[in-house]
Amino acid sequence: MPDTATTEPPATTTAPATKPKANRGVINKAHLDELEAARKVAAAALDPDHTAALAVVECDATLAPRINTLADKIETALGLLTGTRAAKKTATAEESTAREALLAVLQPIQTAAKRKFANDQAMIREAYGVGRGLSGETLASVLTLARGVLTRLSPGTGGTPPADTLPGITATGKIAALAAAISTYGQKDEAQGGQQTEAAATLEQVETDVGTLAGLRHEVQLAADQAWPWRTPGVVTIRKSFQLPPTRPLNE
Repeated sequence: MPDTATTEPPATTTAPATKPKANRGVINKAHLDELEAARKVAAAALDPDHTAALAVVECDATLAPRINTLADKIETALGLLTGTRAAKKTATAEESTAREALLAVLQPIQTAAKRKFANDQAMIREAYGVGRGLSGETLASVLTLARGVLTRLSPGTGGTPPADTLPGITATGKIAALAAAISTYGQKDEAQGGQQTEAAATLEQVETDVGTLAGLRHEVQLAADQAWPWRTPGVVTIRKSFQLPPTRPLNE
């Protein structure tokens, strides 16, 4: 007995829309939905029972393999993003620890600056971050301040005297410790920044690839819509396998 039409909606029936908005917190569900739909359409197109009819309507036989290859690429990228986001949580904790360690080195220098710069020179304290609430700032922000402090306390080009000299703050003591801390924690900050940049580029590529995948999926669906028109008896199951609506043509 031929299939009878039902009103059960298919998983994906519409033409590819604009690229889905990025969801920075978790993997975008729209990306996962497109991957699932595209793989189902590709599987239907590769089914030996369907290839002859698709050939009659001149459906490009390379479309389904291209869908699968691109879907594999997207899934790999999404896996990398998941790992990057998990690592970011750890990196955030490490950044907090690094910031506090850097502040511990900077604090005696700030205290010395408060001792030296008082009254009419109090504005100079700002160069040392005095009163800024640095514990609430990012590691990158604290590093910027620390580099500025180190510059003020270090000899200039040609051995010119440093801009400031502070009581109890010596080149071989606190200044050397500050330089070492900046080197150590600056490398960590640069590494984290590089990972974040790489993750952002990966996400942009995923969004582009998902749009391409939707276009390939839609090409196959249009061909299937032509090969098995919805008014033809006995095509409901086939149309569902291509994620086509059983009681109407594919929407553009």
